[in-house]
Amino acid sequence: MILAAVFQQDRSRRVLIQMDENPLKIGRSPQPAGDEDIVMLRIPWNDRLISRNHFVATLKGKELLVERLPALPGHTPPNEFYSNRPFGQRSTLSDPLQLKLGDSFCIGKNGHTSFYWLQKKEDLDQAILAYDQELTEKSSSYEAEHSDSNHHDEVEALDEYSLRLQLKLLQRELPEQVLSGWTGTTELFTRTATFLQNALPGQKGVTAVFLALEPGNYELLNPDPNIPANFKPSTTLLSELNIADPSPGDIHVWTSEEEEAAFATRSLGSQVDWVAALPVSVLDEGSAVLRDKKKRPIYLYIETRQASSTAARSFIPFLRLITSLIASLLSARAKQRVQDQMSAYFSPALRRLLQDGNEEQLEPAMTECTVLFCDRRGSSRIMEKARTDEEILIQLEDNQTVVGEIIQNVFDHDGVITDFAGDGVLALWGWPAQVTASEQHALHAVNTAVAIAKHFAPRVHYNKKKRQYVSPIRVGVSTGRIAVGKTGPAQQMHISVFGRQVNFGARLESIAKEFGIPVLVSSETIWQMPETTHRFRKLCYMKPAGFLQSYPIFELVLPKELGGSGADETHIKKYEQALQLFVERKWSECRQLLETLPQGDQPARWLHEKTEKYSNKALDENWDGSISSFAK
Repeated sequence: MILAAVFQQDRSRRVLIQMDENPLKIGRSPQPAGDEDIVMLRIPWNDRLISRNHFVATLKGKELLVERLPALPGHTPPNEFYSNRPFGQRSTLSDPLQLKLGDSFCIGKNGHTSFYWLQKKEDLDQAILAYDQELTEKSSSYEAEHSDSNHHDEVEALDEYSLRLQLKLLQRELPEQVLSGWTGTTELFTRTATFLQNALPGQKGVTAVFLALEPGNYELLNPDPNIPANFKPSTTLLSELNIADPSPGDIHVWTSEEEEAAFATRSLGSQVDWVAALPVSVLDEGSAVLRDKKKRPIYLYIETRQASSTAARSFIPFLRLITSLIASLLSARAKQRVQDQMSAYFSPALRRLLQDGNEEQLEPAMTECTVLFCDRRGSSRIMEKARTDEEILIQLEDNQTVVGEIIQNVFDHDGVITDFAGDGVLALWGWPAQVTASEQHALHAVNTAVAIAKHFAPRVHYNKKKRQYVSPIRVGVSTGRIAVGKTGPAQQMHISVFGRQVNFGARLESIAKEFGIPVLVSSETIWQMPETTHRFRKLCYMKPAGFLQSYPIFELVLPKELGGSGADETHIKKYEQALQLFVERKWSECRQLLETLPQGDQPARWLHEKTEKYSNKALDENWDGSISSFAK
């Protein structure tokens, strides 16, 4: 027994699969959920009414159980099952749907993909033939019954003068009256409606409005003072639109000649000659109807008074072109607004991902992340030395260059920028969850720290007094569960982070100054790192400013030419042995071991100084070896 999918617009495009006891997931690009063991069937043609993960089919004896999948967070449910009938004759089917051999169904009221449950693949051509016979029998009555809907691309009763006038309107008046200098959605709708009220040749008393529709109600989107006071769209006519599942082809034209009695009873007035309703949609294949912030479909609604209805349908191509242009402008602006909001925070790959998704992915949540704080070393001192306005501006420009280079390194490793502070940057890995980097956020953050250190290698200078190379940047990396998500109004979206690990990462960046090395990391970060990826050295147990307890502090060991200590495995082992002696208050042994380390090892010099200080200090009997830091 087989399940077959057929694209009705091109019957040569079909996929078939032999069913067995394994469930089958069907969609445009089906994906398994977690560790589920399931067979996938991808629909390879462009039918936007089919979701990425649409339904599951399960064999029940000789019958097939078909069940829609639940909606993903922030997405609408997959389209319903409909009877496999010609357009206009379809009806919804139950969900789940129980198919017997020979049964068929389609997806969506206006969908073009049919599914057949058959004994063998040879039965498919006969099933398609039966569909075609029904289509032929119904086509003549269907076309007559619905001649006012969906087929308006033919320009019929429009004379040469009118065509030339429309061309002139598109070339001259449209750019000047509509496209030039509009600033917001309401203004664009109002300009377009005013343009259309004067743009239909041979038509008088034209009223054009843009409506956001919902069942039994509408909202006027262009509050134009030129709209007649007694104007009121016909909710009865609007009720004939399929706003629950709108499509770009859902175009309706009602004329008084064909529906004289209906017009008289629909509060349209005796002077209304024809009414049109067109979805605002880009004409590209697979495009969706434009929606407002409340997710309501937007339609252009037009009435004409004291005008001939014979050419009503001839204006539809012109109107479709206008609505497509408006949809394109608004879509481009929305994408640009998202791009502008995210360009300061997200890498290009992540921006593309989120533009195709839902902003609910950015809602605040508690999640496991790794944060990275990076600051330019000595920037405040450099600014203090600037005496003239020109020197200050030159330094600000240099700081801007440094920050830009840090950001690019973060973006190159799929990171998210969440904040700026002067010449400092706060970056994040592990959020949103859709990003590949979220699975190894600690590794990506540490790799970024290394990349930043290497990038600024040309700015490293040698300190003769301390006998060491000094990096121009400091980095703190911390891992843990934090609160992260967008805050602020839609016009000024901001990504905010909160939690102990965030504060700890900031303290590590500051504490790095005490050790004279570029990068410090937390123990939680190291625990999540693959073994042998990088070399780390435990430097001390420290209680950062504002914290109530102490934590182990680790150095990301970097080469000396990058400003790091360059400690090898032997030096790391000796240092950590000295640290243990320090904790045990064995001051003499600690000093002796530290003195065997290279003179340019700044952390060893730091611990030696602490040993001298604490050996002469009255310590509490409960002292656990922790050192307090006042760096913020």
